[in-house]
Amino acid sequence: MYRNFRITAPVLTAFAGLALITGCTASPAPAPPETGTPSTASAGTPESMAASPTDSSASAAPGGSGAAITLNRGDEHRITEANTSITITCAGGGDINVQANGTSVKTSGQCEDIDIRGNDNSVSGEDAESLDIDGNNNEANLMNVPEIDVDGAENTVGAEETRDIDVEGENNSVTYASGDPLVETTGANSVSAR
Repeated sequence: MYRNFRITAPVLTAFAGLALITGCTASPAPAPPETGTPSTASAGTPESMAASPTDSSASAAPGGSGAAITLNRGDEHRITEANTSITITCAGGGDINVQANGTSVKTSGQCEDIDIRGNDNSVSGEDAESLDIDGNNNEANLMNVPEIDVDGAENTVGAEETRDIDVEGENNSVTYASGDPLVETTGANSVSAR
């Protein structure tokens, strides 16, 4: 048995007051304007804009080989198109997320986090605060990367200097030239100083 209820003005006023007190609004807040540095592949499109330091949203890589991106601290750039080649300049920070297969990324400067999700990707460059690989047959060669986390199979990492290495999965290889890193491994993996 169903009952019909009639919502009265005092009830509606009470709900509206409760919504205002708890911070709820009837309409969504307007989106902030997009800012950032456009890539050379397709300048001006929203997909090719790097996120601004105050904007926590991420940008996706435009298609095409040779795309050039500049990131600042707090920026994030996602690479979602397979078989591309991208150059990224980290101007004091920026996160790089490789979410595709067969991508080649060259970095310069000091990046924040580099995450590789996918297979057959290659990342080379200068410094990053951390490197996280979760996939197969990826290769990364960086100068200084304090934290390295590798999962998956057949991944190869080379670093000049590191402090913390965590490797899981099978047949992964991590080499470093200097530092006295804390090393944790599980599975058939190799971690060694060169």
